Amino acid sequence: MPRIEIERIEQAEELAESSTESFDRIAFAERALELVRPPRTTVAICEGARRVKVVAGRQWGKEPDARWAVVSVPRDASRRAIAAAVLALHDGRPRAWALDVLVSRLAAPRGVGAPGAP
Repeated sequence: MPRIEIERIEQAEELAESSTESFDRIAFAERALELVRPPRTTVAICEGARRVKVVAGRQWGKEPDARWAVVSVPRDASRRAIAAAVLALHDGRPRAWALDVLVSRLAAPRGVGAPGAP
């Protein structure tokens, strides 16, 4: 009897961590993406309603490892939740040390702590 293999093409993850801190959350997510650069992944960032949410899947019509992802960022999302969501796009699981480094790099003003910056 033939065997059918079903490929899981979508993955959704929600991060429920909020903050009352005032900062541009979409810009923060964009800066995080610049640092992480998920391989072969087209990412869209949009405003979300309740939690930071990542939905990702295979990008059909491209090479087999090409992916797409949508990161939804609500108005009260914490820096840590946004960073964890973006970091998870890189290899699927955020590592504690990488998350700490990413949050600390992104908390600094643009240019500070960047390679080649004073």
